[in-house]
Amino acid sequence: MAQNGQNTTEQYYRPPIVTVMGHVDHGKTSILDAIRHTNVQEKEYGGITQHIGAYQIEHNSKKITFIDTPGHAAFSNMRARGGKAADIVILVVAANEGVMPQTKESIMHAKAAGVPIIVAINKMDTAGADPNKVKQELASENVLVEDWGGDIVSVPVSAKTGEGLSNLLDAVIALSEIMEIKADPAGELEATIIESRLDAKRGVTVSAVIRNGTICVGQDVSASGYEARVRSLMNDKGEMLKNAGPSTPVEVLGFNKVPNVGDILVEKGSELAELAIDENRVEIVGKNAKRTVAVVVRADTQGTLEAVKAGLANLVTESVGNTFALKFLLTATGDITDSDVLLAHNAKGVVVGFDVRVTPAINDLADNLKVPVKTYKTIYELVDDMKVLLQGTAFDVESKIKGRAQILKIFRLSSGDIVAGCKVLAGALKEGGRISIYDKNPADVKKDDEPLYTGTIRKLKKGKDEIALVGKDNECGVLLKPIFEGIAEGQWIEVR
Repeated sequence: MAQNGQNTTEQYYRPPIVTVMGHVDHGKTSILDAIRHTNVQEKEYGGITQHIGAYQIEHNSKKITFIDTPGHAAFSNMRARGGKAADIVILVVAANEGVMPQTKESIMHAKAAGVPIIVAINKMDTAGADPNKVKQELASENVLVEDWGGDIVSVPVSAKTGEGLSNLLDAVIALSEIMEIKADPAGELEATIIESRLDAKRGVTVSAVIRNGTICVGQDVSASGYEARVRSLMNDKGEMLKNAGPSTPVEVLGFNKVPNVGDILVEKGSELAELAIDENRVEIVGKNAKRTVAVVVRADTQGTLEAVKAGLANLVTESVGNTFALKFLLTATGDITDSDVLLAHNAKGVVVGFDVRVTPAINDLADNLKVPVKTYKTIYELVDDMKVLLQGTAFDVESKIKGRAQILKIFRLSSGDIVAGCKVLAGALKEGGRISIYDKNPADVKKDDEPLYTGTIRKLKKGKDEIALVGKDNECGVLLKPIFEGIAEGQWIEVR
C-alpha cells in the first residue's frame, strides 16, 4: 500500500546505508565518532546529536547513513527473509595488528549477507603500522584488495588524526553509485529495526533506518507481529519530524511491545505485512529446566515442520524433572540458509533440517563457525539425534568440560622425562592443573571406573616454548608430575 494512496513504481537513488565491523579495539567506534564529529562541525549543528543507533552525514553534497550499533547483531538477526541491514560494510583492520579472530568473523558475516566490503586500514599513525601485511592476511581470507589483484577498495586511515577519512567516504560514495542503490519514497514502507528497547520514561523506543517508502506521524505500522500508530519521529540530530524517507535513521514512538532487532517495519495492511509478522519469535518448550538447547529447524513442508516440532516438544515433556528445554530460534520451511547458521552461532545452538538441502557454501560457513548442521530423511532419526543431544551426550556437553585432550604421540627424552603430544578437544589444559588419564573417552567413563593415573601437569610446551594454557583445537606437549610410565598413544587426559 503506497503512501497517501499513491501507486507509483518510480525509483530514485537513495543514500547508501553503511555499517562498520571489525575486531575489538581496532577502531570501529573511533572511526564512526570521527566521521560524525567532523560532519557535525561542518554543518554547524552545534554538536546536538541524539544516539538512535544510526546517523546521516553529507559528504561532497551526497548523503551517507551509518549504523553505529554493533554490526554483527544486525546481520545475524535478519533471519531468513533476504533483508539486509546495510548496503555496504566498512571492515576496519588495525594496521599494527592485522587480521584477528573478529575480523574473520566480520568477513564471514558480510559475505553471508551478500554485502560488499570496503577495507579501512586504521591506526596508520601508530608504530608498527604495516598495511601490506594487512593486505596479505586479508588475501588469506579471500578478501583481495585492488593492489592484490582483487576489486575490493582499501583505504589507509587514522581515526586519531583524521588521515584518510575523506578518502574513505569517497570510496563509499563511489561504490554506492556503482551499485545503483534505489528506492521509491512513495512506495511500500520498509524499514530495518536496528535498536529497540523499553524506556522507563518514554515507553517502547524503536530505532530504524528506512529502506523504501516514507514513514509518517499518525501512520499505522507493524513489526514483529505488533501493530502501532506512530506517535512521534525523531532523527539523529534530535529534530522532530513529520515524515522520513529512504535511508533516513529515525526513532519511532508508538509501540506497546518491543519488536525484534533485525526485523522489518512496514505499513499496516501493506503487501509486505506478512514479512513483518514475527513467525520466528523465539519459542521455548520446557520451563525451569537445568539445560536449554537452542535449535533452528527447517523442513520441506509446513506439515512436516509441525510434525518435527511436535516430536521435539514430546522429548521435552517426556523428560524427568524438567531436566532440559528446547529453544526454537527459528522454525521454517525451505532449504537451510546462511542466516540459519548465523542465528544458531549467535545462540551457540544447532541447525537441523528434514528433507531439505544444504549447499557446500553453507556447510563451509557452518564449519568455520563450528555450528552443527545436520539433515535427515526420517523424523525418527531427527528426533532420536536430538534426544541424544538433550541428554547431554553430544554437541554442547563440551561447555561443562574443564579440559579434555587425547594423546597422539609419546616422546621419551634422554633426561628421563616423558612428553605426551596431545590435542585439546574441549576446554583447556593449564600448567599446574590436576588431571586424570583414562584408556577411553572420559565421556564413556562410568562413576566406578578408576583412572589409569592421577597427577599434575608439570609443564606445557608449544614447540620449544613453555606456555601456561592451551585451549581447544590446539596441540601441545604435556609433562606430568609424577611421571607416568604407562602413558601411551590413544589415552585420554581429563582435567579434574
